[in-house]
Amino acid sequence: MSAAPLAPENKRIDAVGTAASCEASLTSQVSGASPLSDASASAELHAAASSLRRKASSPTTLVIDVGTSSMRGILFDVEGHALAQHQVRYQPRYGKPGQVEQPASDFSDALVAICSHVAITTSEAGAPIDLIAMTAQRSSVIAVDASGEALIDFLMWQDTRTAGICERLAPHAARIFELSGTRVNTVFSGGKMAWIRENLPEIYARTKRLANIPEYLMHLMCGTWRTDHTYGSRSNLMNIRTREWDEELLKLFGVEQGKLCELAEPGSVIGHLTDSFAAATGLTAGTPVVSAGGDQQCGAVGQGVTSSGRFSVVLGTGAFPETTCDEAPEALRDDVIVNAACLAGRYTLEANVPTCCSAFDWFRREFYPGDMSFAELGGRLEAAYAAGVHAVVEPHFQGRGTPVWDPSARAGFSNISLSTTRDELLCALLLGIFREVKLNLDSFARYVELADGRVSGGLTQTHVVNQMLADSLGMPLTRLDDAESTARGALISTLVGQGIYNSADDAFDATCGDGASETFTPER
Repeated sequence: MSAAPLAPENKRIDAVGTAASCEASLTSQVSGASPLSDASASAELHAAASSLRRKASSPTTLVIDVGTSSMRGILFDVEGHALAQHQVRYQPRYGKPGQVEQPASDFSDALVAICSHVAITTSEAGAPIDLIAMTAQRSSVIAVDASGEALIDFLMWQDTRTAGICERLAPHAARIFELSGTRVNTVFSGGKMAWIRENLPEIYARTKRLANIPEYLMHLMCGTWRTDHTYGSRSNLMNIRTREWDEELLKLFGVEQGKLCELAEPGSVIGHLTDSFAAATGLTAGTPVVSAGGDQQCGAVGQGVTSSGRFSVVLGTGAFPETTCDEAPEALRDDVIVNAACLAGRYTLEANVPTCCSAFDWFRREFYPGDMSFAELGGRLEAAYAAGVHAVVEPHFQGRGTPVWDPSARAGFSNISLSTTRDELLCALLLGIFREVKLNLDSFARYVELADGRVSGGLTQTHVVNQMLADSLGMPLTRLDDAESTARGALISTLVGQGIYNSADDAFDATCGDGASETFTPER
């Protein structure tokens, strides 16, 4: 019997919460921080308003970026200047093996706090918010009743209790991939919906909608149940070519289409702010709300992956290569993931290497005791790389992702001699990860001709890491000096979708083109 859900916290903000709770949230940039005094909070808002008055150019877009560990709101003008911002942190709850959940109120409270903060800033500056756009993590699922009330906590994308369902669907894996563009996987939302139906039948019977986080939040804002194709493509339930819910896939997973949201193109208006949400936050009723697309798709566009031939690699907890193409490729192999892009009508090829920074952090913690700075560690890496690396590491600490898909794979260290140093082993670990990235890009190259890439993530702060990756891939890489690529990608999706710019290339040049960058060309 699968583990029961963690008990929900009934903190949902009705339409959407009280003014008092909104104002309390404004006192700190992150939850858990010490509240600011009224005077310091007022001074902060006044300074932000003064800056906004100097910079704003219409139209302005408030981008809500819903991440795994925090939610950010950034107000951009049409030229990509960040005029105001606010962040609220939260974290999921880990229960029994495989169980990862989070109360809906974590997200609704954060949304109201962010919108209220930005509303105060823009009101003082006398500046409007013309559009609101949302990008978010893609595959977490909640069940809600006919009134929109959460019946359970979100089953987060990391929750793996759907493993049994995935195993049961294995005989249909080829057909599911052919139709949806994605293999059956515990991450995707369709399996989580099936898990709710099978394990929580009384909840399922009361369920009006099965929704992910952005769908739930946009419903709170607008009262509509609509979503975009980027989220549909992370469900195993949407036909990747027709971009509609697929009857055969729905039957395989046992999910009723009537419980799903209406699909729309990314970058399109999902609805308009209701009077009740406007009253709770100070925003203007009737403001258009745009679904800009999933966070990974927006992150790639914010890195400049706006047309075929360019790819991005995010070196985060794992390593995530991505590129874009005009159509869903024919004769697909299941060593790639095909998703709808955040640019209307386009597609992305995605891949994942499960461990990157997580493996680096593990090695650093176990083999470099004490507080060695990243600068010193970077110097050691540079020296070891220059001296030559003979050790070999297979970096499968949490199984192997694309292109092989082997959850049972484990890491291995080989070709080690008595002269091998920890610095060489750390170099070998990174090179092993980069070999996996190269294998995935080779899979992409069967469908898209790749020329150059963009790299981002925490490890890219170290020069030698970027050079090692460029050498491993045999292609030039550019690192943009901008940590907000996901929010900027959502901005680009919105501005193009609303006809403010003619193309994503034009929008990127106008909103991101002036940023500092550094390019690394292969040297080996």
